[in-house]
Amino acid sequence: MKNQKEFVCSLFSKKEQKKLWVLPAITNGEIDLDNERVVTWLHPSKHIGYVIYHSGNDFYGFIMDRLNDKVTSKRVATCDWCLSVNNMSKLTMFSRKVSDNTSLSIHLCTDLNCLESIKNINPNTMRETLTREQKEQRYFMNLENYIFHNVLGR
Repeated sequence: MKNQKEFVCSLFSKKEQKKLWVLPAITNGEIDLDNERVVTWLHPSKHIGYVIYHSGNDFYGFIMDRLNDKVTSKRVATCDWCLSVNNMSKLTMFSRKVSDNTSLSIHLCTDLNCLESIKNINPNTMRETLTREQKEQRYFMNLENYIFHNVLGR
């Protein structure tokens, strides 16, 4: 891909482009979007999260607002995309406006690092019958469902 920054900008709506900050690793080619199924990052201020999803020949980009994550509770919760169970300090509420009157908020891994969370699940804390590959597929399915229902409105 010749100019990844221009390509990334084209994936987001005109309104979202005003808040878009492209990760330097994308701009300088360290991350090749053609070879990644999902790329996520946070704005340096940590108040906005960015997602690019690559499915077949299609790319989707969208922005989510990251809500205050100063949580000291010892409670646990589940990430809505990867279904990792973590302490609330490792999860953050993200919000996306889905219509003029409606916003949707969901718990996600703090830095949108779901694939890393899946790789680092401690088998001693939560036994599951799924393999890591199955968990990754579940994550991609949940992310794709979110995109089709809440970003594209299908």
